Amino acid sequence: MRIYSLTLVITEECNFRCSYCYQQKRNRYLDKSIIKNALEFFFPFLHEECYIHFYGGEPLLAFDRIKHTINCIQGLNHEGKKTIRYTISTNGSLLNDKILNFLSKHRFSVLLSFDGLAQDITKQKGSFGRIVSNIKRSLETPDISLETNSVFTQKTIGYFKRSIQFISDLGVPKIEFALSQIIPWEKSELIRLKKELVNLRRMMLAIYKKTGRIPLKNYKKKKPKGIFVCNAGRDRLDLTPDGKLWGCSLFADYFKGKEKTEEYAKYCFGDFHSFVKNHDTIYPEILLNYSNLRMDQYYTSDIRCVECSDLYSCGACPADNLLSSSDVRKVASWKCEIKKILRRNKRLFWEELESQA
Repeated sequence: MRIYSLTLVITEECNFRCSYCYQQKRNRYLDKSIIKNALEFFFPFLHEECYIHFYGGEPLLAFDRIKHTINCIQGLNHEGKKTIRYTISTNGSLLNDKILNFLSKHRFSVLLSFDGLAQDITKQKGSFGRIVSNIKRSLETPDISLETNSVFTQKTIGYFKRSIQFISDLGVPKIEFALSQIIPWEKSELIRLKKELVNLRRMMLAIYKKTGRIPLKNYKKKKPKGIFVCNAGRDRLDLTPDGKLWGCSLFADYFKGKEKTEEYAKYCFGDFHSFVKNHDTIYPEILLNYSNLRMDQYYTSDIRCVECSDLYSCGACPADNLLSSSDVRKVASWKCEIKKILRRNKRLFWEELESQA
């Protein structure tokens, strides 16, 4: 067992109720004693360069547990034998000087969920101004690496391009977008998406021509590395507030209320304390199930993905598959269409950029 990323789902509670969020919110927090015990157990298994990620809910609701975690890690790593980097996913609403100074001191990478001009529609009405202010403060705080992620739904796709433009104008160095996949996208909505992507592509080309930068992570050029394989469980583990271990917390969210199903037993590594006693047998047994989560094992209603010409350039999150089809290997047809649209737009972006070089 070699862990490159350990995620602590500090709490399931959240002060936002985003329209597209699939998580079940509960007033449940990760116990400090479990945090301490988990860090002591996993520390020898952590890679020499690794990540500790804080997730929720809204993790800053449990700021005391974040501080507790880092204090524990500093005690374990007092000789500095491991390079440990901290990351956090947050809606940004609770950021203040005290928290920003703490994040700066420990050189956090911050993934801030901000839906741009659709913020007051999809997240919390009246939160737009506060989050914009906190983004600016974060950018002004040294030693914080800031990245935003914006989610657009069928109702807010018309804000897509303008929102990315707005975030770019704020000076955010790394921007990412995602499309809500809770309910299927209709043909008319996909047509609107295509139009927005054309405008987005033109905007990114103009930004690159002016600055030489591509702030949109979705457009970063990556060389194909072969068939997509989900890394859940392979080099990462997630610890949830109920003390359970998963290859990815997205599985934990989906399987809430399904604890007696066969699928639950396939992907949950079990209770932390039981795992500690029997990890030599539990880990490889459950890992085998995660290892089968790869594109050449997936399918749609029309085709097996292994037969698709885009096999080596496509990737589908198995947890997303569960949310839309209740089958970890089945990619919904409308999701497949969205992926094709996004791939084509990215390819056109690079063709146009390289033709201007």
